[in-house]
Amino acid sequence: MRFAPLSLAFCALTIIGSSQAANASDDEACTKAPKEQWQTIDQLTSKLVDQGYKVKKIEFEDGCAEAGVEDKDGKKAELKLDPVTAAVVKTER
Repeated sequence: MRFAPLSLAFCALTIIGSSQAANASDDEACTKAPKEQWQTIDQLTSKLVDQGYKVKKIEFEDGCAEAGVEDKDGKKAELKLDPVTAAVVKTER
């Protein structure tokens, strides 16, 4: 019985630590490459269109390209892209 409060405290700390780690990764840049190596908005738009997206907007923020898009089914999404490779780093629907 003495171990129940200790186990509960450990579980709480694990959950808190996991959520803080997830938040930290949201704030990380998608690339550390210099801006001279980044693709242009037109290049990123072309790549997203080739993948079947309808691009509403693209902007650069905090080392990422952020794109507002619609997929082929008309579902809206926000994509975070590596501005050098155009790889999707995160998708929010």
